[in-house]
Amino acid sequence: MKRIPLKVIPDPRFPIGSEGFEQNVIVYSEVVRQVIRRPLDQQKGADIEEMRKGIRILDQLDKSTTVLELEDADWEHLKTKTNAMPWAFVDKRIIEFVDLVNAATDTITLNDSLSVDIDRADGRLEEPVQTV
Repeated sequence: MKRIPLKVIPDPRFPIGSEGFEQNVIVYSEVVRQVIRRPLDQQKGADIEEMRKGIRILDQLDKSTTVLELEDADWEHLKTKTNAMPWAFVDKRIIEFVDLVNAATDTITLNDSLSVDIDRADGRLEEPVQTV
């Protein structure tokens, strides 16, 4: 079993409540969705085995709120797709996401167990909450 914290990370260039703040937040659960939905081979598309593996991960993601828990085989699939993903922009937060996926273990660190929760309605930054 591998555990990946589902962080929500604002862009430090956009202060809370500023124009562009909401559009520049990286939400790990959405990054996982994008990675899984993109076929490994863009020219051929996803075969049925890749679809089945991806659906297992998406189903688990739908059940998760703060930590994505994956069986080792599902984690290997996510890791493979994450490392093959062509990213649309250069950002330290993407590197952190890739590193978290690649280094996932059956526990999460204390630093990773604290997450930032953003109220999507008004862009307010809430207090960090413990996510175990």
